[in-house]
Amino acid sequence: MQSFRSAALTLWLRLMALAIVGLVFADALYLGSNKVQGWTFYLTTSEVVFEVGLRLVVGALAGMILGTLCTALLMPFIWRFQNRRDSLLAWTTGAGVVLVAFVDSRLALTTLIKSSHRGVRVTTALLIAHFILFVISLLLPRLRRELTSSLDVFLGPNASRAMAFATVIGFVALVIGEFALSRPAQPVKAAVLFPNPKPNILLITFDALDAEDLSFYGRALPTTPNLDAFASKSTVFTNSYSGSTFTTSGIATLLTGQYPSETRVYQVQGILRGENRERTLPQALRAGGYTTAAFLSNPWAYYLAKTGRDGFEVLPEPNFEQGGVQRDGVQRLWSATRLLHQDTGVGSRVDEYFDLENLWNELGLPHSHSFQFRPDASFEQAREVLSKLPDGFFFWVHVITPHDPYIPDPADQGRFLPYAEQRTFQDESVASWRPHYDASRQSQIDRRRLLYDEFVATADRAFGSFISELENSGRLKDTTVIVSADHGESFEGGIYRHETPDQTRPVIHIPLIIRTPGQQQGRKITYVADQTAIAPTVLDLTGVAKPAWMRAQSLAPVLKGEATSNGQGIAFAEFLEKNSVFKPLRH
Repeated sequence: MQSFRSAALTLWLRLMALAIVGLVFADALYLGSNKVQGWTFYLTTSEVVFEVGLRLVVGALAGMILGTLCTALLMPFIWRFQNRRDSLLAWTTGAGVVLVAFVDSRLALTTLIKSSHRGVRVTTALLIAHFILFVISLLLPRLRRELTSSLDVFLGPNASRAMAFATVIGFVALVIGEFALSRPAQPVKAAVLFPNPKPNILLITFDALDAEDLSFYGRALPTTPNLDAFASKSTVFTNSYSGSTFTTSGIATLLTGQYPSETRVYQVQGILRGENRERTLPQALRAGGYTTAAFLSNPWAYYLAKTGRDGFEVLPEPNFEQGGVQRDGVQRLWSATRLLHQDTGVGSRVDEYFDLENLWNELGLPHSHSFQFRPDASFEQAREVLSKLPDGFFFWVHVITPHDPYIPDPADQGRFLPYAEQRTFQDESVASWRPHYDASRQSQIDRRRLLYDEFVATADRAFGSFISELENSGRLKDTTVIVSADHGESFEGGIYRHETPDQTRPVIHIPLIIRTPGQQQGRKITYVADQTAIAPTVLDLTGVAKPAWMRAQSLAPVLKGEATSNGQGIAFAEFLEKNSVFKPLRH
């Protein structure tokens, strides 16, 4: 009979080893079937190795923690049943092996079924067969012995200690590497006065804001009274288009004045690489003496902007769940594990963030959704940053609203669609609706567009409050304000929402409104433009020389009436997701 200390140590090593094996196997299965091939499209080989290693180390570390917790729960039983410690250890180990074998084999079967694209009936039959075979193997003594001894190679004292030691070494090496490569955060500057301040630029972009759902662009519903009022004293470009159909490529285009085929940001997890990290609008402005800052409440936009080298002096990381309708458990866990995801510029931090969120949701914890940062919270954070910026600033605010899920403020709920109907929309899965829907569903899609319009109204109200406050404070006296979007949103033509190769007008038609200091007269201009024009326009308005690599043309001459404003211009949109950023364009 083993002593209590010896039995406790044996149990801990065995349960820890089982948890490590089970979680690392599940992790490797997930990476091999869902992640690694996709990573090769936008990460280098060394970065893929890093991301794989990171997740396997985290899985092993989680296994150590889980094994330790299970051991702690069983300690009273080990202490109480002194005469049965050996049998209790054997039974607990066998039960652990059976559980790990069942869960991991079921995961492997599920993964195989998904890759073979079998129907629901075949899938259900295979999963039932797996359960029945497992029960049979437990009922038959010979099969049960083989099953419970199948993981013995991992459960010996030497093997289990080696796994624990390797996990700790891997964790320490990962933390040291993260800190060695990490880049220090930039503090917010205190406001200072300049005798001859430069003109300020305030850029406000909304996520998934379709121009055609704004009142002053022709929507029959009163969706945007505050933007309408702002536009009445601004220059409105009625033919402005995004560079792509999703956030990351569009944001890269806005930041650089270059198309996706030039920035090589093709995927939603894309980053700026090589010389493109040096070729950004904020870097050009900093070289011209400007203070640059941004607040971006979309994770894709934030982490893409972070890959531009030293572009933004002030770029605070948002709590992406702040102001959401759910608890911010993922954000707390993300912050608590910051040791494992420093800002190194290596790999894909945004992928790490969303993998953590997906794992959180898969475990059945209170549902997390990173796209619920409320517009009033976005502008409140913007006020805080702006209060610390000196004149001569370029400040970019990206508001995640009205990106789905569409959850308007209480003041807007029921304006265009009965609230009871909205709740059914929010509870349903829309996976089968995207990206294409059958024409017979158009009436249902139209109802969802009304919910989107209410969310647009919520964004509009927050914008109006923000702009009114700045106007009343006099902060806009020497400030050009530009309002636009990263891409649009579709509810027609068989295309639902965005992020597809289908470049229909609602998906790529975005607002572009520019108000220069002191402007009181509104104008509508049909001049065709796209997102590449924003960066050179900002440089032109600030008097900063446009770099040679930025080939797009400024809209400043159009704003000043020095160039024709009708019937000219050209716009391009590109969707290149199926291409590797390391190879020539093929698709």
